[in-house]
Amino acid sequence: MPITTYQSFTSFVNGWLIRHRYFVEQLKCASSFDETNRIAVEEQRSLVTQFLSHCLQYYQEKSASVSVAGDNVFTFFCPPWFNSYAKLILWVGDCRPSLVFKLTEASVEDLTRHQKDRILTLRSETRRKERDVMRDFALVQQSVADPPVMLAARRVGAVGMVDGEESRLEEAMEVLKSGMAAAMNNADQLRCSTVGKVVEILTPSQAIKVLRTIGELHLHLRDMGSEGA
Repeated sequence: MPITTYQSFTSFVNGWLIRHRYFVEQLKCASSFDETNRIAVEEQRSLVTQFLSHCLQYYQEKSASVSVAGDNVFTFFCPPWFNSYAKLILWVGDCRPSLVFKLTEASVEDLTRHQKDRILTLRSETRRKERDVMRDFALVQQSVADPPVMLAARRVGAVGMVDGEESRLEEAMEVLKSGMAAAMNNADQLRCSTVGKVVEILTPSQAIKVLRTIGELHLHLRDMGSEGA
């Protein structure tokens, strides 16, 4: 990734985190709103929309950066701002999409039977899509592990590559980088769509609670990374 692109993304993230902390504070305040107050409910609904747009902006900027990351695409799968503990829960470079269901269960106690049924259906659908992402990701990695490519890789720095092997290795690495970028993009799209669909099932006050938990988790992982730096 050109240094200017990396610096641009880093600058964006720093500013985004400042706005993120502000939104989390707003979500905390909105958690105590009176659900019988129509104006308060409208404010909650507006805040939910703003926070989702805020999160979408992060993934859009990330997607743009990943698309031109080149050799540094691998960095996005193990973000340097996460410490060792935080990296244990990473799934294709970020939290697993289905984590939102556990956070919903932990945050909302008044789900109706209809809501629970819809969330259960969405959970099954999300897990199926997670498997699809991992299958495609595995196929990309497998393509680089083909015998001719591995033989060429072992020759690097050793006996030297024979005619055509260097080109084959370069092509394989381009396929790997492109495939990993696609996997990251698909995973991020699933993360965004899953949260959005969960919010559609919830009332504004319930959505506020879940988004607050998601926002606080994101900050916690970032702060842990800073402390471990």
